[in-house]
Amino acid sequence: MERPVSPPCAGVCLAYFASGFDTAAVDHEADGSTNNGIFQINSRKWCKNLKPNVPNMCQMYCSDLLNPNLKDTVICAMKILQDPRGLGTWEVWRHHCQGKDLSDWVDGCEL
Repeated sequence: MERPVSPPCAGVCLAYFASGFDTAAVDHEADGSTNNGIFQINSRKWCKNLKPNVPNMCQMYCSDLLNPNLKDTVICAMKILQDPRGLGTWEVWRHHCQGKDLSDWVDGCEL
């Protein structure tokens, strides 16, 4: 059984590998969806982009996820964490962070 991961460690690792900590990052996918912000949250399910009739589980525009103020981004990420796949929703999490010792990501922080 994999040990639990603290949210700060998980978030820092995910943000690094998803966007390089770039809050304004937008990646365009072949299917027309976009990955948005520091956590690269996808418009296919989680936020509203230009495509009509797609789920908007976070109830926000994808552009809201590009703000350096991370409030909306964190709210959306917390909703994603409630999904049955949780952190596994992010491919970069599965490839770069899952099962790794993430304590170095927050070494020296007062959490």
